[in-house]
Amino acid sequence: MKTNFLLGGLFYSSGKKIRATSIRTTSQFEVITESENFLSLEQDWETLWNAADATPFLQFRYCLHALREVAIPAGGTLHCIVGRKEGRLIFVWPLVRYREYLWTSLRPLAPDPSEQADLLVADGEDPDATISAAWRVLLASCGSDLISLPMVRTDSILYRLGSREKCVSHGERRMIRVAPLSRHESWKEYRGGLAPAFRKEQDYHQRRLSRAGKAEIAIAKLADDDSATHVRTMFEWKSQWADRMGVEGDFFKEPYQNFVRKISADRALESVLKLFVLSLDGKAIAMNLVAISARMVIGMQAAFDPAHAKLSPGSLLIEHVMKWAFENGWDVDLGPGEGKYKSVWSGDSGYSCVDLRIAVSVWGRAILRARAFQGQWERMRVRMGAAQSCVAER
Repeated sequence: MKTNFLLGGLFYSSGKKIRATSIRTTSQFEVITESENFLSLEQDWETLWNAADATPFLQFRYCLHALREVAIPAGGTLHCIVGRKEGRLIFVWPLVRYREYLWTSLRPLAPDPSEQADLLVADGEDPDATISAAWRVLLASCGSDLISLPMVRTDSILYRLGSREKCVSHGERRMIRVAPLSRHESWKEYRGGLAPAFRKEQDYHQRRLSRAGKAEIAIAKLADDDSATHVRTMFEWKSQWADRMGVEGDFFKEPYQNFVRKISADRALESVLKLFVLSLDGKAIAMNLVAISARMVIGMQAAFDPAHAKLSPGSLLIEHVMKWAFENGWDVDLGPGEGKYKSVWSGDSGYSCVDLRIAVSVWGRAILRARAFQGQWERMRVRMGAAQSCVAER
């Protein structure tokens, strides 16, 4: 049984596939929930992605691996919104529904919950009108208690739409650092503008590395068996670092690591993924995995052998990646996090992101209110503790 109703100028039909046809633009939207239908999108999706200025994280094969290796094993169900105009694919927004405790949440299809929320719009289409129409389809078809959108750029249409909803929770603003390499005429000029103490430290570690043995930097061929070994070693180093620092997260869990192993071995992604390896006397001591978009190199994962920590191999390898990006005309997105090196390489350049959680049911609104109360209570406890400390010191 299907129920039809009119909402905001768009005609919707409920059922396993939800369609929305704009009376004004003749665009049709559909929600894909079955894996077979998702697979049938590959050719049209790749055509759309190749023509758009999009990140590799929206490439079909990348999303397919996220679905197979992460979402489905975790109990997620597909909810991919696609839009067509005269049969041509013009929009893709891959989402997944998860159960979290006593409620359900819809969030982007990604290997990690903190990966930036993004969507794919055809070049030449009006992004405001297209994304606004897709947003209405999302609200009508959601069927969940919450919509969770991590790392939404505050200068985006998606942020504007999400912030307008009646019951929405905003996370803290986070700065994503970007090294603006394309603004500079030469690598010497760019590097010369970095902090003198940092340059001196880099040069010192480079000299120490040269004295320690034969140092080489190469871009590994991801489809080779050696690269699979490199990826496993990188995550071993990363896990050792996390244990030392007391850090937790999906990056250190098997589903995410299996996802990275799968995309690294996928020849369809070889052109957009690069693994840089710094070796000393033939043995890898640092690695850096990056993704390549039209104008940007995007940091994904990096790690170094703790046995060679005094040589700062990770920092030296990052500089090599920076120089390589400069020579190819790309800027570098250093990703989330407050690492000191990020502000050194980027200066004041970057953009801000916010996590949005939107309630779309009565239960969802109750959850957001409960979390807001919990946050207020925690802040009050901190202030009370500080006040008591002041009184005790007197």
